[in-house]
Amino acid sequence: MAARLGQERAVPGWPRRPLLAFGVLSSLALAALPVAAAGPASEVAIQSCTAIIRSGREKGARLAAAYYSRATAHRVDGWYDRAIEDYDQAIRLDPKHAIAYNDRGTAYSSRAQPNRAIQDFDQAIRLNPKLASAFNNRGNAYSSRGELDRAIQDYDHAPKLEPKYAFAFNNRGNAYRAKGELDRAIQDFDEAIRALPTYALAFNNRGNAYSSKGELDRAIQDYDQAVRLDPRDASALNNRGLAYSRKSQPARAIRDFDQAIRLDPALASAYNNRGNAYSSRGDTERAIQDYDEAIRLDPKYAFAFNNRGNAYRNLGEVDRAVQDFDQAIRFEPNYALAYNNRGNAYSSRGEMALAIRDYDQAIAIEPDYGFAYNNRGHAYRILGELDRAIQDFDQAIRLNPMDETVWNSRCFARAITNRLELALADCSQALRMRPEYANALDSRALIYLKLDEIARAIADYDTALRLDPGKAHSLYGRGLAKRRVGDLAGAEADLAAATAQAPRVAEEYGTYGLRP
Repeated sequence: MAARLGQERAVPGWPRRPLLAFGVLSSLALAALPVAAAGPASEVAIQSCTAIIRSGREKGARLAAAYYSRATAHRVDGWYDRAIEDYDQAIRLDPKHAIAYNDRGTAYSSRAQPNRAIQDFDQAIRLNPKLASAFNNRGNAYSSRGELDRAIQDYDHAPKLEPKYAFAFNNRGNAYRAKGELDRAIQDFDEAIRALPTYALAFNNRGNAYSSKGELDRAIQDYDQAVRLDPRDASALNNRGLAYSRKSQPARAIRDFDQAIRLDPALASAYNNRGNAYSSRGDTERAIQDYDEAIRLDPKYAFAFNNRGNAYRNLGEVDRAVQDFDQAIRFEPNYALAYNNRGNAYSSRGEMALAIRDYDQAIAIEPDYGFAYNNRGHAYRILGELDRAIQDFDQAIRLNPMDETVWNSRCFARAITNRLELALADCSQALRMRPEYANALDSRALIYLKLDEIARAIADYDTALRLDPGKAHSLYGRGLAKRRVGDLAGAEADLAAATAQAPRVAEEYGTYGLRP
């Protein structure tokens, strides 16, 4: 899930663009059968079962039960290899032990071996067609392979056998959410919560569904409840932090990410997301530290590479930025955002052909990616291919009509091609959406300068400079306007200040047909 920061540009028309990729909403985890918490109880169980096994007194089904119980204790402790070895023994001794097949399948799922897991769940179902947990767990394995429709079929069957099977409703909700069917997902999470009102994970996942719908306040309410029910659930805190980030409340987001990290220091997404929150506050150095840690924990974390690349670009370290975008793309070859952002980095270096190639790729992956059209339009404008630039700005406006920056981009391109009335309409739209928008005021001032409406031009340049003091493009334009009304001293001061900041600004204005 990506977020956008505010506009930054070197010259008028530089687009606002998506900068940050947030970590996925966590705790979409699929619920299997509940097991006891690891700790002294599981240690006692292991010791007791081991004593029975070594005694040689038990045979057949009773010995199988000892292996099964020890396997379950190992599984609780996360020792999946040991668990599988003991389940093997239990099944050897009692080949019709359906639950042993089911639980061995769960251990294989925990080891990310869904194919072997499915074989075990199949056998459990053959031995006991009424074992609801086996259908639920097989659904989880299918879901992990991306076979969501097959997963849903299994989740459908589990509640027929056990009508208040909260885990199956929760898992089916996750499958529907993965398919983009958010309303059906929410209905299932509702069912899970009705069946088990203390089910923290279902509240968390319903929060994720509301977040995907953009209903952030309802999402936060669910995350609040998840945290109340399970105060040590780092994923719910991480998800609530994401919601606060999307509501532009970085301080509250950071508090949640801090707590998530305290509870789970290995939660890479929490570091990535906290880095984004720091970045949104302009604390780039701290953001990079968090991205570094996210990458250390997850060396193939494409989102974190993308975000660190943006941070380096903001610091002017464009070469390091490009390296990070390269890594993001290597790990996620269809990562449109990373192509777009690498294009921005190339654009910063003046490598417009490379930038356009990356914007092309971003659009090929995501044809409705309005910001990539806007950015490619900017690159075409820099190259002087103004008709192609305007075509891209047309597409950007079609896709993001409520984004004032794309209206300004087209306004500026039309202004420098002397389509002044059309340009004025675009700037007016941008300023209706954001009245104190320095770049659009600068663009409209250029139009007035070309129309020889000098008082209006100076007024807009004045306001643009009040909002963005020292803006070279506005200083130079105001200098030209002042010269036309005979304010030679004021003109020379503005022109000199502009040229000191941007030595090629006079050349740029020359391409507009405007010279001192």
